[in-house]
Amino acid sequence: MDALERAGVEVVFGIPSVHNLPIYDALGRRGTIRAVTVRHEQTAAGAADGYARVSGRLGVLVTSTGPGAANAMGGLLEARVSGSPVLHLTGQIETRYLGLNRGFIHEVPDQASMLGSVSKQVVRVERAEEVASSVAGAIAAATTAPQGPVSVEIPIDLQYAETAQDGWPPPVGGEGRAEREAAPAAWAEAAERIGAARRPVIWAGGGAVRAGAEKEVAALARRIGAGVLTTPNARGVLPEDDPLSIGNLSWDEEVRELLGEADVLIGVGTRYQGPNTENWRMTLPSTVVQIDVDPSVPARSYPATVEARGDAKEVLAFVLGQLEQEPHEENSSWREQVASVASRARGRLRAAIGPQSELLDALAALLDEQTVVVKDSTIPAYTWGNRLLPVRRSRTAIMPNGFAIGLGLAHSLGAAVANRPSPVICMVGDGGFMLTATELATIAQQQLPVVVIVFDDGGYGILRNIQDKQYGRRIGVDLGRPDFCGLARALGVEAERVSTAAGFGAAVKAALGASRPFLVAVDVDAIGPMGKPYTGTSRPPSTPDR
Repeated sequence: MDALERAGVEVVFGIPSVHNLPIYDALGRRGTIRAVTVRHEQTAAGAADGYARVSGRLGVLVTSTGPGAANAMGGLLEARVSGSPVLHLTGQIETRYLGLNRGFIHEVPDQASMLGSVSKQVVRVERAEEVASSVAGAIAAATTAPQGPVSVEIPIDLQYAETAQDGWPPPVGGEGRAEREAAPAAWAEAAERIGAARRPVIWAGGGAVRAGAEKEVAALARRIGAGVLTTPNARGVLPEDDPLSIGNLSWDEEVRELLGEADVLIGVGTRYQGPNTENWRMTLPSTVVQIDVDPSVPARSYPATVEARGDAKEVLAFVLGQLEQEPHEENSSWREQVASVASRARGRLRAAIGPQSELLDALAALLDEQTVVVKDSTIPAYTWGNRLLPVRRSRTAIMPNGFAIGLGLAHSLGAAVANRPSPVICMVGDGGFMLTATELATIAQQQLPVVVIVFDDGGYGILRNIQDKQYGRRIGVDLGRPDFCGLARALGVEAERVSTAAGFGAAVKAALGASRPFLVAVDVDAIGPMGKPYTGTSRPPSTPDR
């Protein structure tokens, strides 16, 4: 508790168990940190991740040992892939039985290795006197770039042990960036290359947001007239109504042609994930300036001309200081080309989604800069929620980077705790919703202003479309038509089913206005089919990847 309080932790997500009850008792005794009890440990991890992404602060979850820790692994994997600062406190069996595999309750062989596969680091406390310093060190590791989840095992006998309260190290993490005596030579070369560019493009990823470099990205774009592509994680680094914003549209053919015409690409905190580059088949400009705090990222997916390693905010601030104060006049035609290409790309996508464009417009009209929109992996999210639904501020658009279904409600739960009193909208498909539907009870109990929009097409829509295209038959993808509204009401959440765009807009507006949990079930079939069935980026591996 000392370590958590000193790190500024205000909330933890988890489930009480015989192997973590002393932790929960301490939470109750101190009363300084709120405990949110979820219905499944994967949600605890997902909620901690969602909280961290929206707040920019440490997310914390508490699980039992063995099955409880194992249940959390899906959410921890997503936090690891997303670089989220998450602390996982888990129980462990009694120290004297560790490693004996004698069947102690909740025992799992080599739990540390299990957790190590999805955690940045795993720490096992060996003496009661080390609990505080171990947790403090784990917090430092989780919040130090490159950020990621850190798991701490605390054996149950040590949780019950008495120990001195004083004499451990001072607060850790978050004190600020260390001063540099001089910028690395690569930073100066990056500034030179960027300053000479006449057709520049910035590709910003989640690392830019984690570094708090939004202002620097926007300032650089406007200074040099660069179009700004983003990954899903970086949406809003430049408001998407800015004419230089291309947004999350790297899949569009004309956008890719524009990228091919660029003379410099400035990658900021991005790994160029497979879905955004057609599994690295996309051609990048001959000059690539890669800015990343993780030294393993540059050249991982594409070769970099200049590897400017360091904190994105620091590197960009240095670059801006080296550039001319006024934009090059000859860049004006490039600015116009960027705006024109982005506009046509959005138009093509609107045409492709057909009747769902009316849902897009209805929802867009109801959003303000404070509303967080969380997307589970579902067709409306992939096609328009994550690409056309406008984003004007970073940390308000959340999407699973592992592309798994089922984390939308978990992320929304954590996001809502971080975003109070402003609302959170969760876009989820009927298949993904059922993986965590019981968390409606958590949202109701906590009275979180989450509006869950379930797009109901009776099955796993993307997989159904892929099967139709590749095999001409279906198996395992049709899920029937559960009464989602009845389920929501049974768990304490008001609900309404809609079958028209007008009804959709009215229902969501009423839900947002009420500032309480609400579920809107959308009959996708009644809305109408898209112009072209969406199959994502999946295809048989007929040709080798790059």
